[in-house]
Amino acid sequence: MARTLAEEAVSRVMQYLVSAGISPTPDVMREALQLVSEVLAEASPVVAPDSTALIAQIMDRLPERFSLPDPLLPPVSPPLERGSIRYGGE
Repeated sequence: MARTLAEEAVSRVMQYLVSAGISPTPDVMREALQLVSEVLAEASPVVAPDSTALIAQIMDRLPERFSLPDPLLPPVSPPLERGSIRYGGE
């Protein structure tokens, strides 16, 4: 059985939150449902919303609803250290 757009959106939000280290408590799940519901309510009632656009809108609003941790990114480069290649004959 195919999942509806709303089910897919809630699933994606919850997967993202869990992978960000947020526990899926009942309050978190209710807030995720509310967020998806609000974005769906803003969509045009005549035309079914595009799934990619809907997910993008929801993901853009996640930081407004949840305290997301900063991403753990590796340093861009190793730390710079002063060195010498001894051109002076030393």
